[in-house]
Amino acid sequence: MPESFSLAVAALPVDELMRVLEADAPALRAYLGREIYAQEDPAYLEAGRARLLETLRLHRERVGNRPTWLLRAPGRLNAFLEYLDMCDGDHMSTTIDGDIPIAVSPREDDLLDVGNTHPLFPPQRLAVRAAFRDFTEAPFATKAVAGMADNWDTRSLLFPYYGREQGHWLNYVLSPYMRVLWEHPELPLCGADITFGPATVPFRAGTSSSSAVVVLAFLAMWLTNREHLPAWSKTEVCRLLGEAEWYVGTHGGANDQMTILLNPANSVSYNRHSRAELGSTPLPFLRGVHVVLANSLWEVNKSAGGNQSFNMRKGWMQMGDELARLVIAAAYAAIQAGAAAQPGWLTALMARKFNFTPGQPPELLERRPDYWEQLATKYHKFGSLHEEILGIPAAAIEEFIAILPVKITPAEAGKILGLRREAVERIYTSPRRDIGGYHIRTTARFFHRQNIIGRRLEAIFLEAEARIAAGDLTPDSPDYDTYRHEVGVLVDDLQDALTFDFRVSVPQLDLLLSIAKRGPGYLGGKLTGAGKGGCVSILTRGESSHAMCAYLDREYYGKPERFETYRQMLEDDLRYSAPGSREYESAQERLHILESALAHITDQRRVVTFSRGACPLELGGKG
Repeated sequence: MPESFSLAVAALPVDELMRVLEADAPALRAYLGREIYAQEDPAYLEAGRARLLETLRLHRERVGNRPTWLLRAPGRLNAFLEYLDMCDGDHMSTTIDGDIPIAVSPREDDLLDVGNTHPLFPPQRLAVRAAFRDFTEAPFATKAVAGMADNWDTRSLLFPYYGREQGHWLNYVLSPYMRVLWEHPELPLCGADITFGPATVPFRAGTSSSSAVVVLAFLAMWLTNREHLPAWSKTEVCRLLGEAEWYVGTHGGANDQMTILLNPANSVSYNRHSRAELGSTPLPFLRGVHVVLANSLWEVNKSAGGNQSFNMRKGWMQMGDELARLVIAAAYAAIQAGAAAQPGWLTALMARKFNFTPGQPPELLERRPDYWEQLATKYHKFGSLHEEILGIPAAAIEEFIAILPVKITPAEAGKILGLRREAVERIYTSPRRDIGGYHIRTTARFFHRQNIIGRRLEAIFLEAEARIAAGDLTPDSPDYDTYRHEVGVLVDDLQDALTFDFRVSVPQLDLLLSIAKRGPGYLGGKLTGAGKGGCVSILTRGESSHAMCAYLDREYYGKPERFETYRQMLEDDLRYSAPGSREYESAQERLHILESALAHITDQRRVVTFSRGACPLELGGKG
């Protein structure tokens, strides 16, 4: 039976919450250090307490001494796998000790009155029902969308944030309200007064600060409307939050939201998106391994085109899944019709029916019709490309992947799918270039590689901890160190797949990782998040993690020439964009962020711990 979602935390007057934090009692420090941040450093905890107090002070200035909840949500760290939730695969991630705090007070109307300590995010008031009405009244009945189902998936794909500015930060706050109202338009949802405090999650850097905002907005909505909302399980909430974020224009999965909401402190979450009932397995991390989170300073700006790259990758997955299903159906039908007896039958069938040329001879798949029966019954999106799920050997899966085209253009795909080119580009995202298309074979290979690596990582984490518990070895033994080394190699392999199979790395990330590989205690490293910029996670030996930070300060952040390409790109955007345009303002903003970051080098990298997922802070009795 799935566990029900609930929060049993009473709202307290702002002054009472502030009194507890100002008292700084040992019970409060122990609660924040052990139960929330998995972090015992006194300076860190003092800075966190100061951030929470600043959040409450601003909230009191805005709304007075009203009943209030103090909440926080951490950033997500994909130190291991990427993108698997978007194709119903099993994804592994954790949460960092950097977070976003908010203060929330209930309202009786449907207004969201939102403030923020960050100057980039001006305060705003908006009416939930009016925004929902704009979204639902988008012109769906047009030729461009003829024949498409008017559901949340399609509408959020074709008309995201309709009636609102692209990339506006409050679109993330609105998104769970929009998703819930789409499913339950009759609900009398009330708004809230929400104050965002100083955040320590890297901004636009691949640690999913945006999904943290979505999770926080959902918790605010739940706490202020719980008597009206359905009885959801925790996994239903996670799925809902993944779909809610589609409203902002990124059509992703539910892994970020699931990890941010549910991850226990000091754990890595292996989220089972491949199962009919979404589930999560907390795993122990290796002892004696630290993670250094380092910002490349090449910013992923979703309001300036970053969404296109993200959605294009989803188009590769969706298109690949459609073609894989057609291939399976055609091969299985040929077997059922007795047309699969001659050598080369499969290659001939693919050429005749789809104009596909396999990248290797499909010898196993031609000889073993039972493998096609397994594929016909067990294949479910690219996330299922693993022998444990499909029940066929990895070599046969590799042959199946090699049947798929390397790349297919919108026009070619339209002929196979029976769609006009324009419809293909709307559904699967339009390539940036006329010669562009959907990279199918390498995308399938990417997910197959990740599935193999993810299950090996799970086995390592569990085996290493079990052997310590049994007394077979200690964290200082050479045998235990082989686990650390293997995990580092696997993480490097994942970065290779992200770079060459899925093409989401960029030269700046590659540069930062190449420098880190020469640093003290390096074990492995990869980008974290959607890619195209942002942060990298670097696994180091525990005794060397701070030395790695100092090394990056000197060899990466301390050398201005490392950022010349990015700075020149932004200056070109300023030179060739019209003042006041979105491109001009985005370039101006990102250039300011770059210069500010380089003036505060030690803020751009740090050793992170794995914090508890999003939650209201229970401060009653901690004073």
